[in-house]
Amino acid sequence: MLALVGLVTVGLVTVPATVAGASGGSTIYDSTVSPLPGNQVSEAFEATQTSQLGNQISFTPGSGRVLTSVVVTLSSWGCQTGGWSTDDCSTTPGATFSEPITLNLYDVGHNGIAVGTKFASVTQTFKIPYRPTADADYTTDCAADAAEYSTPIADFAGTWYDSADGHCYNGLDTKVTFTFGHTRVPSTLIYGVAYNTSDYGAHPYGEATACHATPEGCGYDSLNVALSNEPTDPSVGSDPYEGTVYEDTNYAPYYCDGGAAGVGVFRMDAFNAQGSCWGQTGTVNTGDGNQEGGSIDAPYYIPAVQFNAVSSAAPAITSANSDYLTKGRPFSFTVTTTGIPTPVVKVVKGLPAGVTFTAHAGGTATLAGTLNTAKIYSLELEATSAHGAAIQYLALVVR
Repeated sequence: MLALVGLVTVGLVTVPATVAGASGGSTIYDSTVSPLPGNQVSEAFEATQTSQLGNQISFTPGSGRVLTSVVVTLSSWGCQTGGWSTDDCSTTPGATFSEPITLNLYDVGHNGIAVGTKFASVTQTFKIPYRPTADADYTTDCAADAAEYSTPIADFAGTWYDSADGHCYNGLDTKVTFTFGHTRVPSTLIYGVAYNTSDYGAHPYGEATACHATPEGCGYDSLNVALSNEPTDPSVGSDPYEGTVYEDTNYAPYYCDGGAAGVGVFRMDAFNAQGSCWGQTGTVNTGDGNQEGGSIDAPYYIPAVQFNAVSSAAPAITSANSDYLTKGRPFSFTVTTTGIPTPVVKVVKGLPAGVTFTAHAGGTATLAGTLNTAKIYSLELEATSAHGAAIQYLALVVR
């Protein structure tokens, strides 16, 4: 049972994930664990005085650059009632709390390390699940885990038991999906996950809230960003500076460099460009001002995120530019399009008498009717969206 101050881990239960890939697109960066584990090592924002956590990443060469969605894995430690570290933790299955979370995208600044201009930002409110109820029989159910991690069984008080895999855990992995729609991104960028807690974030909620005085506290104070230790490297894309992350914390000792490069600012967190406390051969930041050696299961910890994109957002008409019809016989022809957002298609000119045009959701339309004269009818079709317009000339050849 690994437990680090600042870097914390517990929990294994699979929960429904809101993972949305790009329709017709592909994943261009992926540091998430698949299948989704119950829980992972994570960065606790309230406990570590953190306001934003992220990384610098590079996308697979030749892949799409029109971002459609970003999936972030979170770790939820909060109980619906009672405390997560005590045996009174209780949660009704399916219970959630709501939290606005922001994903920021930045250009890479000078020397390839600094945080540059923020070029995109999405804030969405997500329903975050509470972790499950504490196991009443943890002394028996958690005995194997206690032996595996050489941890006193008393340390497992308050954990819950996952009968599916026979382990006991504290937290719960869940995924949230940010929808970007049609944001064009460079080949390398810096991203940051940000949200408010009682005392930290852009606009802290404060300690006068009703939930702050309860035994369970506020759900957002027990919400962490999950960190991948498997796969050991991103399965798609790459990290230009391995063993580093980008973070904004108010407390100098929580930076790997002890705050030498600044406190309370979103920046690369590393001893220097060659070493880091996020790496296997580096050290573990214990949060008490000391950098202590530690064994980490992976070469480095990085936030667990997935970026999905398509090659182009521009509208296009993808159906055939001609169709052969029989005189006097009813026909139906489907117009199809691509683009983000979904294009609107219409007939600009040339619609013959006896033919109807019906636009549908999803960027499609239908031409239908009967033509009684043998000739070539020329129609001009147009698909439009926020990214422009595409024209196609359609020939209906009646014989």
